[in-house]
Amino acid sequence: MATLTLYIVSDGKAGHLAQSRGLAHAIKRLTRARITEVQAEGKRVAPQPEKDAGLILAAGRGTHSMALSLRKYLGVPAVVLMDPGWLGRQRFDLAIIPKHDGIKPSKSVVVTEGALNGMETTVDASPDQGLLLIGGPSKHYSWDADAIEKQVAAILEKDTSILWTATDSRRTPEATSVGLKEGAERSGGRLVYTPATQTPDGWVAEQLRRCGVCWVTEDSVSMVYEALTSGARVGLLPVPRGGSTSRVTRGVESLVQRGWVTAYDDWVNGKALPEDRPALNEADRVARLVLERFGLTDHEV
Repeated sequence: MATLTLYIVSDGKAGHLAQSRGLAHAIKRLTRARITEVQAEGKRVAPQPEKDAGLILAAGRGTHSMALSLRKYLGVPAVVLMDPGWLGRQRFDLAIIPKHDGIKPSKSVVVTEGALNGMETTVDASPDQGLLLIGGPSKHYSWDADAIEKQVAAILEKDTSILWTATDSRRTPEATSVGLKEGAERSGGRLVYTPATQTPDGWVAEQLRRCGVCWVTEDSVSMVYEALTSGARVGLLPVPRGGSTSRVTRGVESLVQRGWVTAYDDWVNGKALPEDRPALNEADRVARLVLERFGLTDHEV
């Protein structure tokens, strides 16, 4: 049986690469496929591309020229993740765009709940294991270290049956990281803090597979969707928003309004974390759609 070669064109940015890998591995779960990662280098074609390549995946503007050059050279479809703009959408065979970007679905556009990721739904995560994912200030959010410390303390005080694991990110201010470390030291073993600088690749995914409960700071949108995909009950820790409402903050608000996540203030007032919500596994859904769209279903295992 023929094997698909999936080319991931990478600009080296972890968030972009995670989306392409998430889709590629979802396709590989359904097909006989091999994955090759290519660094984007302007418009030059990758050295010795394999002529049996079946699909090109690209995320991030820095990948577009290389992806389109490969498309022309190999004569196979190119799929772009994230909105490349109107002109870009005309040049690719399919665009995978998060709903919060406000682009309507069409024959050439698939709209997803959040950015794609590599998580799979877990059925045996423990309700007595919890995960705290702490981000930091970003383009759309500022930060309040004291508020985060108090929120974490309140969660530990209220959910006494849960053993917690916490990590931060490269954006986390030092004061917050210090607060997490000190909170873990005071917790009597109920909170284990592992700085992001000490977590290997795949660490967060491993924690999500075992933890049935997850709290994520509102700024860490990709982590929110990874937690939802894992099947965890998800709570949202508020952080100050910078400036006017953005597409990102609107997307977060939509999750709260639909009951997919519970906002911290609602939880304080007695609202439980969601248990009965729709399953979210967008990478698998899109993988099946892509295989069907481009007539690649004969490769399925």
